[in-house]
Amino acid sequence: MKRSIALLTLLLLATTAAIEAKITLPPMQQIRLDNGLTIQVIERHNLPLFSLRLAFRAGSVYDPAGKDGLANLCSEMLMRGTKNRTDKQIVSEIALGGATLNVFCDRERAGFSGEFLSDQGEKGFEILGDILTNSLFAQEEVDKMKTRIVAMLQGALEEPSVVANRGINAAILGSSRYAHDPGGSITAVSALTRPDVVDFFTRLFTPDNGVLIVCGDVTPQQVQQWAQKYLLNWKGASGTVASEPAFSPLTGNEVLLLDKTDATQTQIRIGNLGLARKNPDYIPVEAARTIFGGSFTSRLVNEIRVNRGLSYNVRCTSARYAPGGVFSVSTFTKNESVGEVIDIILNESKRMQTELVSDSELTGAINYRNGLYPLSFETNESIAEVFTTMWIFGEDKSLYEDFQEQMRLVKPQQVQDMAKKYFPQNNYWLVLVGKAEAVKPQVEKYGRVSVKAIAAD
Repeated sequence: MKRSIALLTLLLLATTAAIEAKITLPPMQQIRLDNGLTIQVIERHNLPLFSLRLAFRAGSVYDPAGKDGLANLCSEMLMRGTKNRTDKQIVSEIALGGATLNVFCDRERAGFSGEFLSDQGEKGFEILGDILTNSLFAQEEVDKMKTRIVAMLQGALEEPSVVANRGINAAILGSSRYAHDPGGSITAVSALTRPDVVDFFTRLFTPDNGVLIVCGDVTPQQVQQWAQKYLLNWKGASGTVASEPAFSPLTGNEVLLLDKTDATQTQIRIGNLGLARKNPDYIPVEAARTIFGGSFTSRLVNEIRVNRGLSYNVRCTSARYAPGGVFSVSTFTKNESVGEVIDIILNESKRMQTELVSDSELTGAINYRNGLYPLSFETNESIAEVFTTMWIFGEDKSLYEDFQEQMRLVKPQQVQDMAKKYFPQNNYWLVLVGKAEAVKPQVEKYGRVSVKAIAAD
């Protein structure tokens, strides 16, 4: 018995220590190439490999008007062949070296991510340099990639959850460049041309518009040698790109019902404007969001899933972009219980706006978040992502290193203040994908209802 108690005590102490452990980012050495490329090297010699991220301020918000999906198409084309290698040769050489190299594109960033064995690092830089300086963007490959992307977009229209996610973003962000999905639309992607791709690459995939993060079993001297040998001939300077103004505030409650006549369940999204990347409300909002719908023991999960069995999944998310964000709740339920679920969301939102959370509930949420937080810094890949994000958005490392301490300082009154400021109650969008005939009578009380067919684009 005493042994069991002792083990339990040690376990609790270990758990507490993990929660209380302060995150310290590893040292970084910065290198600047003559062509304008910024390189950051983080040494971690625990395993014989390293992660690489080459990121550009070249996400979908930089798509020219009427050319939605161009950033994504350009990114995908970067692995489709150079003057020296076919697409198959690129993939084969990377795989033979036990490495990975992929492209990515979101709203604000695009680029490469990869992992290489330490003794294959130079080969990885050589392939990357070849792609950056010798990509062909062959017309045949552009056409193939457009066909593939269009097929994916058509498939997404058959997924109610995807339609709902895109719908809430478009509704809340309105005319902003952030409103359209990074993948673009079927019509826009179909109309993109090879010159569009080449122009986008030439303007935005430039050394001075990107950062190369290398984290793992390498030294700054190695990275500098490889970069000077294979990346220095990569030239170009990015043009001036206008910054996006702050998102326009919402006025009144609006309901968008996208009709899916054969649906037996309805996807529900309710949200409003959220936080910009550098908004100082970030940490208290995270505490409030965790209590509301950001954990398995949150109020929304308890009320909607555990107590009433109305849905298997409900969650509250906060997407943060440079000029603003989207704060939203997402779930689904059978058509007959749509109104009940929305009532629960709004009632729980109002309760957090009018009543202080208990100290014990807040402490539980803080411990939950702080306990998970170190997982974001365990791998070379995750650390490289943190340094990439800091560079892209001009963030200070204190935001990450002080997160746990600042989270522990959040008080119940701050939680209530954040709920009043960001949680849905007034001035929200409600987006639903379901059978309009069954759902519309249940949602008319929430605001002006617009019923539309799911767009074929």
